[in-house]
Amino acid sequence: MSFEWNSILEKFKAESANVHVWLEKSSAFFDEDANRILIEVPSALHKKNLSEKYIDEILKTVKAQTNDSISLSIEIKKPGPSKKEPEPKITIQQIPLPLDSKPDHIPYLNTRFRFDNFIVGDANRFAHAASKAVAEAPGQTYNPLFIYGGVGLGKTHLLHAIGNHVFENNPQTKMLITTTEKFMFELITAIKDSKREDFKAKYRTIDLLLVDDIEYLQKSEAAREEFFHTFNELYNLNKQIVATSDSAPQDLNLEDRLKSRFAAGIIADIQTPNFETRVAILKQKAKELNKVVPDNVLAYIAEHIDTNIRLLGSTLSTIIALSLQMQTEITTDLAKQALKMTNPSFEIQRKIGIDHIQHVVADYFNIKVQDLSSRKRPENIATARQIAMYITRNLTDYSLVQIGQYFGGKDHTTVMHAINKIEKLIKTDEKFKTQFEELVTRIKK
Repeated sequence: MSFEWNSILEKFKAESANVHVWLEKSSAFFDEDANRILIEVPSALHKKNLSEKYIDEILKTVKAQTNDSISLSIEIKKPGPSKKEPEPKITIQQIPLPLDSKPDHIPYLNTRFRFDNFIVGDANRFAHAASKAVAEAPGQTYNPLFIYGGVGLGKTHLLHAIGNHVFENNPQTKMLITTTEKFMFELITAIKDSKREDFKAKYRTIDLLLVDDIEYLQKSEAAREEFFHTFNELYNLNKQIVATSDSAPQDLNLEDRLKSRFAAGIIADIQTPNFETRVAILKQKAKELNKVVPDNVLAYIAEHIDTNIRLLGSTLSTIIALSLQMQTEITTDLAKQALKMTNPSFEIQRKIGIDHIQHVVADYFNIKVQDLSSRKRPENIATARQIAMYITRNLTDYSLVQIGQYFGGKDHTTVMHAINKIEKLIKTDEKFKTQFEELVTRIKK
């Protein structure tokens, strides 16, 4: 029977680096009587990894060269008679590669960014779905994946979520997550230290490359050249590439050959989240911080921060910190203070805002502002709440959804019911109409 162990090793070297790593120092013999291939490896760790992870793959390849009935045995190579001290011979150099065991972590991978705490809305639904598909089958679909959008909209979150999902479900995947700026710095250092080949080996022998802020490639011709060849090497080997940017590929100042490669897979954009999504993000953040934040405060933050998710989170954290420091309740007044701290460009000169309407209405009916956003149903509070909703709808440009959020997370049908009821009372009850007009006058002052 023909059996060429070296040709099998070459096959694994070309097609499965994981297996080749562990077989590189091995030797193999064919036992004709037992119809068995005996593979001898240098250490117990080699035997353990090969037996537990790659035995089926090795046997399949061996059978393809020999016959289907052959069996496989992996044993530790016995030291020769001249080896008096075998222990020092088993050095760390025999098992140095990162694929030799499950890593405890991936450098620079942020474990806080996961799919299960990413809030999905209309503005990011496609980007989320594409990222999830890539995480579940790297290199098999949507390759490359290019995600772009403005600052603080969740691109980095999705990039790290892909990495975390792959790491949890297939920790042996050789993954590298980095920023383009770090890629450039490492390249410059490698050139300076005459270690260009080491740099290439690091970036071109992986299964998954996750690169943030690809727009920084515009700053360096050398980095663009190196990334182009890195991209080609990985892509031709069906290795997954994911990149994020603040702009679409066609809008970047890059060579056409790079633009075309980014466009070869899937391009997914992330838009500014709508009001409902921003509120949902804030609720998720409050949950993570284990804090109960009133709905009207969440609405106030979501109303005044509409372009940056990171700023939503930092503002909420600031409000909670102020509340603890000042030992006071979390209110919209506290939210104003926090907004001034986290967003210097914040302006509160909106002529009429919901918080102002709520304060005037609460004062007029001699109730607490919090009552307007509570679930209390006494007639005086319910009427005051409905009046405040009606005035807000007519004196501001808030949507029904926004109004409902300010008033305790009510849905838009509840708000519409309140508006219709107050509108009918104004038309049919003169006393109520007079009271209502007096209240509106106070608010407009």
